[in-house]
Amino acid sequence: MTGIVMRVLVRLIANPLASGVSEQVLDAVVARLTAVCQLELQRTAGVGHAAQLAGEPGADVVVALGGDGTANEVANGVREDVRLGVLPAGASSVFARQLGFSTDTVQAAGQLARALAAGSTRRVGLGRLDGRRFTFAASVGFDAAATRDIDRARHDRPDQRRPGDLKVVAAGVRELAGERFRLRERMTVRADGGRPLRVSYLIIANQHPYTYFGRLAVQATPRASFDTGLDAVAVGELRPHDLWRLAVYALVWPRHASGASHRIAYLHDLSRLEVDCDLPMAVQLDGEYVGELERIRIDYEPAAVEVFLPADGGARAGRRRRRPLSFRPPCTS
Repeated sequence: MTGIVMRVLVRLIANPLASGVSEQVLDAVVARLTAVCQLELQRTAGVGHAAQLAGEPGADVVVALGGDGTANEVANGVREDVRLGVLPAGASSVFARQLGFSTDTVQAAGQLARALAAGSTRRVGLGRLDGRRFTFAASVGFDAAATRDIDRARHDRPDQRRPGDLKVVAAGVRELAGERFRLRERMTVRADGGRPLRVSYLIIANQHPYTYFGRLAVQATPRASFDTGLDAVAVGELRPHDLWRLAVYALVWPRHASGASHRIAYLHDLSRLEVDCDLPMAVQLDGEYVGELERIRIDYEPAAVEVFLPADGGARAGRRRRRPLSFRPPCTS
Protein backbone atom coordinates (compact mmCIF):
# COMPACT_ATOMS: atom_id res chain seq x y z
CA MET A 1 0.00 0.00 0.00
CA THR A 2 1.41 3.37 -0.93
CA GLY A 3 1.80 6.16 1.60
CA ILE A 4 -0.85 8.82 1.94
CA VAL A 5 0.49 12.20 0.83
CA MET A 6 0.26 14.70 3.64
CA ARG A 7 -1.09 18.09 2.65
CA VAL A 8 1.16 20.14 4.94
CA LEU A 9 4.75 20.70 3.88
CA VAL A 10 7.33 21.86 6.41
CA ARG A 11 10.59 23.24 5.02
CA LEU A 12 13.43 22.77 7.50
CA ILE A 13 16.24 25.25 6.81
CA ALA A 14 19.40 24.08 8.59
CA ASN A 15 22.64 26.00 8.97
CA PRO A 16 25.37 23.33 8.98
CA LEU A 17 27.87 25.81 10.47
CA ALA A 18 25.77 26.56 13.57
CA SER A 19 27.50 25.46 16.76
CA GLY A 20 24.74 23.02 17.72
CA VAL A 21 24.21 21.40 14.32
CA SER A 22 25.76 18.01 13.57
CA GLU A 23 24.60 15.16 11.37
CA GLN A 24 23.55 13.24 14.47
CA VAL A 25 21.47 16.16 15.76
CA LEU A 26 20.03 16.80 12.32
CA ASP A 27 18.97 13.15 11.96
CA ALA A 28 17.22 13.30 15.35
CA VAL A 29 15.42 16.54 14.45
CA VAL A 30 14.28 15.14 11.11
CA ALA A 31 12.99 11.97 12.80
CA ARG A 32 10.84 13.96 15.23
CA LEU A 33 9.38 16.26 12.62
CA THR A 34 8.66 13.62 9.98
CA ALA A 35 6.51 11.85 12.55
CA VAL A 36 3.92 14.63 12.18
CA CYS A 37 4.45 16.22 8.77
CA GLN A 38 5.89 16.00 5.31
CA LEU A 39 9.40 17.43 5.55
CA GLU A 40 11.69 19.13 3.07
CA LEU A 41 15.26 19.57 4.34
CA GLN A 42 17.39 22.40 2.97
CA ARG A 43 20.93 23.24 4.09
CA THR A 44 22.23 26.80 3.83
CA ALA A 45 25.35 27.52 1.81
CA GLY A 46 26.22 31.05 2.91
CA VAL A 47 25.01 34.43 4.11
CA GLY A 48 21.56 35.29 2.76
CA HIS A 49 20.75 31.75 1.64
CA ALA A 50 18.33 31.07 4.52
CA ALA A 51 16.25 34.12 3.59
CA GLN A 52 16.17 33.01 -0.04
CA LEU A 53 15.08 29.48 0.90
CA ALA A 54 12.41 30.82 3.28
CA GLY A 55 10.87 32.92 0.52
CA GLU A 56 10.59 30.14 -2.06
CA PRO A 57 7.00 29.01 -2.67
CA GLY A 58 5.54 25.63 -1.78
CA ALA A 59 5.93 25.35 2.00
CA ASP A 60 3.14 25.79 4.52
CA VAL A 61 5.59 26.10 7.41
CA VAL A 62 9.24 27.19 7.43
CA VAL A 63 11.48 26.13 10.32
CA ALA A 64 14.87 27.72 11.06
CA LEU A 65 17.47 25.38 12.57
CA GLY A 66 20.57 27.28 13.61
CA GLY A 67 21.57 30.30 15.62
CA ASP A 68 20.10 33.78 15.85
CA GLY A 69 21.46 34.74 12.44
CA THR A 70 19.63 31.87 10.76
CA ALA A 71 16.39 32.72 12.59
CA ASN A 72 16.78 36.35 11.53
CA GLU A 73 17.24 35.49 7.87
CA VAL A 74 14.26 33.14 7.86
CA ALA A 75 12.06 35.74 9.61
CA ASN A 76 13.04 38.26 6.93
CA GLY A 77 12.45 35.87 4.05
CA VAL A 78 9.30 34.04 5.13
CA ARG A 79 6.15 34.70 3.10
CA GLU A 80 3.21 36.44 4.76
CA ASP A 81 0.94 33.38 4.60
CA VAL A 82 3.57 30.90 5.85
CA ARG A 83 3.96 30.01 9.52
CA LEU A 84 7.37 30.09 11.19
CA GLY A 85 9.13 27.66 13.50
CA VAL A 86 12.47 28.19 15.25
CA LEU A 87 14.79 25.53 16.68
CA PRO A 88 17.77 26.58 18.84
CA ALA A 89 21.15 25.36 17.61
CA GLY A 90 23.40 28.37 18.08
CA ALA A 91 25.49 29.91 20.82
CA SER A 92 22.55 31.87 22.27
CA SER A 93 19.40 31.18 20.18
CA VAL A 94 17.60 34.01 21.97
CA PHE A 95 14.41 34.11 19.88
CA ALA A 96 13.74 30.36 20.25
CA ARG A 97 14.23 30.63 24.01
CA GLN A 98 11.93 33.65 24.21
CA LEU A 99 9.25 31.59 22.47
CA GLY A 100 9.59 28.97 25.20
CA PHE A 101 11.60 26.23 23.49
CA SER A 102 14.18 24.13 25.29
CA THR A 103 17.84 24.98 24.76
CA ASP A 104 18.41 21.33 23.81
CA THR A 105 17.92 21.14 20.05
CA VAL A 106 16.50 17.62 19.93
CA GLN A 107 14.16 18.23 22.86
CA ALA A 108 13.03 21.47 21.20
CA ALA A 109 12.32 19.50 18.01
CA GLY A 110 9.99 17.28 20.01
CA GLN A 111 8.25 20.37 21.38
CA LEU A 112 7.90 21.76 17.87
CA ALA A 113 6.49 18.47 16.56
CA ARG A 114 3.77 18.57 19.23
CA ALA A 115 3.11 22.24 18.44
CA LEU A 116 2.78 21.42 14.73
CA ALA A 117 0.27 18.69 15.46
CA ALA A 118 -1.72 20.88 17.86
CA GLY A 119 -1.56 24.03 15.73
CA SER A 120 -0.10 25.93 18.70
CA THR A 121 0.71 29.35 17.21
CA ARG A 122 0.41 33.05 17.82
CA ARG A 123 1.32 36.17 15.90
CA VAL A 124 4.16 38.26 17.28
CA GLY A 125 5.38 41.74 16.50
CA LEU A 126 8.96 42.36 15.42
CA GLY A 127 11.22 45.35 15.03
CA ARG A 128 12.58 46.71 11.76
CA LEU A 129 15.86 48.56 11.49
CA ASP A 130 16.03 50.46 8.19
CA GLY A 131 13.55 47.92 6.82
CA ARG A 132 15.26 44.75 8.04
CA ARG A 133 13.44 42.74 10.70
CA PHE A 134 15.03 41.78 13.99
CA THR A 135 13.51 38.98 16.04
CA PHE A 136 14.63 40.07 19.51
CA ALA A 137 16.98 43.06 19.70
CA ALA A 138 19.18 45.64 18.05
CA SER A 139 21.71 48.13 19.38
CA VAL A 140 23.81 51.12 18.43
CA GLY A 141 27.14 51.73 20.16
CA PHE A 142 29.82 49.83 21.99
CA ASP A 143 28.30 46.34 22.10
CA ALA A 144 27.61 46.54 18.35
CA ALA A 145 31.29 47.38 17.88
CA ALA A 146 32.12 44.31 19.97
CA THR A 147 29.82 42.27 17.71
CA ARG A 148 31.77 43.54 14.72
CA ASP A 149 35.00 42.25 16.26
CA ILE A 150 33.40 38.88 17.05
CA ASP A 151 32.11 38.57 13.47
CA ARG A 152 35.60 39.19 12.15
CA ALA A 153 37.06 36.62 14.53
CA ARG A 154 34.42 34.09 13.47
CA HIS A 155 35.17 34.52 9.77
CA ASP A 156 38.87 33.94 10.49
CA ARG A 157 38.17 30.58 12.16
CA PRO A 158 38.38 27.43 9.98
CA ASP A 159 34.90 26.27 11.04
CA GLN A 160 33.51 29.85 11.02
CA ARG A 161 31.64 29.21 14.26
CA ARG A 162 30.96 31.97 16.74
CA PRO A 163 33.40 32.35 19.67
CA GLY A 164 32.04 31.73 23.16
CA ASP A 165 30.42 34.24 25.50
CA LEU A 166 33.63 35.05 27.37
CA LYS A 167 35.25 36.22 24.14
CA VAL A 168 32.21 38.37 23.46
CA VAL A 169 32.63 40.00 26.89
CA ALA A 170 36.35 40.45 26.23
CA ALA A 171 35.58 42.20 22.95
CA GLY A 172 33.22 44.55 24.80
CA VAL A 173 35.87 45.34 27.39
CA ARG A 174 38.37 46.12 24.60
CA GLU A 175 35.88 48.54 23.05
CA LEU A 176 35.41 50.29 26.39
CA ALA A 177 39.16 50.40 26.94
CA GLY A 178 39.56 52.08 23.56
CA GLU A 179 37.26 54.83 24.86
CA ARG A 180 39.15 54.97 28.18
CA PHE A 181 36.14 53.37 29.87
CA ARG A 182 33.92 56.31 29.14
CA LEU A 183 30.74 56.37 27.05
CA ARG A 184 30.26 59.72 25.37
CA GLU A 185 26.97 61.08 24.02
CA ARG A 186 27.33 60.80 20.26
CA MET A 187 23.78 60.38 18.99
CA THR A 188 20.35 61.99 19.24
CA VAL A 189 17.33 59.73 19.64
CA ARG A 190 13.69 60.65 19.09
CA ALA A 191 11.12 58.09 20.16
CA ASP A 192 7.56 58.35 18.80
CA GLY A 193 8.14 62.01 18.02
CA GLY A 194 8.99 62.87 21.63
CA ARG A 195 11.69 65.15 22.93
CA PRO A 196 15.23 64.41 21.68
CA LEU A 197 17.60 62.51 23.96
CA ARG A 198 21.38 62.71 23.81
CA VAL A 199 22.65 59.15 24.04
CA SER A 200 25.93 57.26 24.16
CA TYR A 201 24.52 53.76 23.73
CA LEU A 202 21.10 52.54 22.61
CA ILE A 203 19.46 49.13 22.74
CA ILE A 204 16.02 48.17 21.41
CA ALA A 205 14.11 44.96 22.13
CA ASN A 206 10.71 43.43 21.53
CA GLN A 207 10.82 40.84 24.34
CA HIS A 208 12.51 39.96 27.62
CA PRO A 209 15.22 38.85 28.23
CA TYR A 210 17.24 41.13 25.96
CA THR A 211 19.79 38.34 25.47
CA TYR A 212 21.61 35.63 27.44
CA PHE A 213 25.08 35.19 28.87
CA GLY A 214 25.15 31.41 28.94
CA ARG A 215 22.11 30.53 31.07
CA LEU A 216 22.04 33.95 32.68
CA ALA A 217 19.28 36.24 31.39
CA VAL A 218 20.28 39.83 30.62
CA GLN A 219 17.48 42.00 32.06
CA ALA A 220 18.10 45.13 30.03
CA THR A 221 14.45 45.36 28.89
CA PRO A 222 12.34 43.64 31.60
CA ARG A 223 9.08 45.35 30.55
CA ALA A 224 9.32 44.25 26.91
CA SER A 225 6.70 41.82 25.67
CA PHE A 226 5.31 40.34 22.45
CA ASP A 227 2.03 42.03 23.47
CA THR A 228 3.47 45.56 23.27
CA GLY A 229 5.65 47.63 20.97
CA LEU A 230 9.39 48.05 21.26
CA ASP A 231 11.27 48.89 24.45
CA ALA A 232 14.45 50.96 24.37
CA VAL A 233 17.23 51.70 26.82
CA ALA A 234 18.95 55.02 26.13
CA VAL A 235 22.20 55.43 28.02
CA GLY A 236 23.51 58.93 28.65
CA GLU A 237 27.16 59.79 29.21
CA LEU A 238 28.89 57.42 31.59
CA ARG A 239 32.29 58.05 33.17
CA PRO A 240 34.53 55.21 34.35
CA HIS A 241 33.05 55.25 37.86
CA ASP A 242 29.52 54.95 36.38
CA LEU A 243 30.06 51.89 34.18
CA TRP A 244 29.08 49.49 36.97
CA ARG A 245 25.48 50.50 36.23
CA LEU A 246 25.47 48.63 32.91
CA ALA A 247 26.33 45.27 34.47
CA VAL A 248 24.33 45.67 37.68
CA TYR A 249 21.16 46.93 36.00
CA ALA A 250 21.33 44.25 33.29
CA LEU A 251 22.15 41.25 35.45
CA VAL A 252 21.13 41.95 39.05
CA TRP A 253 18.89 44.94 39.65
CA PRO A 254 16.96 46.46 36.68
CA ARG A 255 16.42 49.77 38.49
CA HIS A 256 16.44 51.70 35.24
CA ALA A 257 13.18 50.06 34.08
CA SER A 258 11.22 51.89 36.80
CA GLY A 259 12.53 55.28 35.69
CA ALA A 260 14.65 55.60 38.82
CA SER A 261 17.96 56.15 37.03
CA HIS A 262 18.86 59.65 35.90
CA ARG A 263 21.64 58.37 33.63
CA ILE A 264 19.77 55.61 31.82
CA ALA A 265 16.32 56.26 30.30
CA TYR A 266 13.84 53.41 29.79
CA LEU A 267 11.28 53.85 26.99
CA HIS A 268 8.33 51.44 26.80
CA ASP A 269 5.89 50.36 24.06
CA LEU A 270 7.31 52.38 21.17
CA SER A 271 6.28 52.31 17.53
CA ARG A 272 9.17 54.30 16.03
CA LEU A 273 12.65 55.56 16.88
CA GLU A 274 14.84 57.85 14.82
CA VAL A 275 18.57 58.04 15.50
CA ASP A 276 20.94 60.72 14.23
CA CYS A 277 24.60 59.99 15.00
CA ASP A 278 27.31 62.64 15.21
CA LEU A 279 29.59 60.23 13.35
CA PRO A 280 29.02 56.73 11.91
CA MET A 281 28.21 54.33 14.78
CA ALA A 282 28.37 50.54 14.89
CA VAL A 283 24.96 48.83 14.60
CA GLN A 284 23.94 45.23 15.23
CA LEU A 285 20.67 43.35 15.09
CA ASP A 286 20.02 39.88 16.47
CA GLY A 287 23.72 39.56 17.20
CA GLU A 288 24.77 40.24 13.59
CA TYR A 289 26.92 43.27 12.74
CA VAL A 290 25.17 45.55 10.22
CA GLY A 291 27.78 48.26 9.70
CA GLU A 292 28.46 51.84 10.76
CA LEU A 293 25.51 54.16 10.16
CA GLU A 294 24.76 57.83 10.75
CA ARG A 295 20.96 57.90 10.37
CA ILE A 296 18.82 55.01 11.52
CA ARG A 297 15.08 54.41 11.61
CA ILE A 298 13.60 51.67 13.78
CA ASP A 299 9.92 50.70 13.47
CA TYR A 300 7.63 48.26 15.23
CA GLU A 301 5.82 45.81 12.93
CA PRO A 302 2.76 44.48 14.79
CA ALA A 303 1.69 40.87 14.15
CA ALA A 304 4.63 40.48 11.79
CA VAL A 305 4.80 36.67 11.73
CA GLU A 306 2.81 33.69 12.96
CA VAL A 307 5.12 31.51 15.05
CA PHE A 308 4.81 28.10 16.67
CA LEU A 309 4.99 27.85 20.45
CA PRO A 310 5.39 24.79 22.66
CA ALA A 311 1.93 23.29 23.06
CA ASP A 312 2.42 23.17 26.85
CA GLY A 313 3.21 26.87 27.13
CA GLY A 314 5.59 29.44 25.70
CA ALA A 315 6.31 33.04 24.76
CA ARG A 316 5.26 34.21 28.25
CA ALA A 317 2.47 36.26 26.71
CA GLY A 318 -0.05 33.47 26.70
CA ARG A 319 -2.28 34.34 23.78
CA ARG A 320 -2.24 31.52 21.27
CA ARG A 321 -4.09 30.57 18.14
CA ARG A 322 -5.06 26.95 17.62
CA ARG A 323 -4.97 26.04 13.95
CA PRO A 324 -4.25 22.31 13.71
CA LEU A 325 -2.29 21.03 10.76
CA SER A 326 -4.33 19.25 8.14
CA PHE A 327 -2.63 15.88 7.77
CA ARG A 328 -2.96 12.18 8.24
CA PRO A 329 -0.08 9.96 9.34
CA PRO A 330 1.47 8.04 6.47
CA CYS A 331 0.41 4.45 5.95
CA THR A 332 3.03 1.85 5.23
CA SER A 333 2.59 -1.52 3.69
